[in-house]
Amino acid sequence: MSQQDSAGPFEKGRYKETCGACGAIFEVIVLGGRMAKTSREEREDYACPECGHTYHCRGTAPPRVTLLSGRTDGGTSVS
Repeated sequence: MSQQDSAGPFEKGRYKETCGACGAIFEVIVLGGRMAKTSREEREDYACPECGHTYHCRGTAPPRVTLLSGRTDGGTSVS
């Protein structure tokens, strides 16, 4: 079954985010659904992979987050 025929989540959007707390840059892939039962979008939380600062988007599943560039504030802790 191809991705276009699948009833599961698909990539709805992809963007780069710069963390306002630590300066890290990460990619966010927001997921959507193809069928009515799986396409109800809700608020999905995700965190900066470096410091844990919380962000939000609308999707059908938690977004995939990938670190692109580490934090720039000199900190080392994750909240």
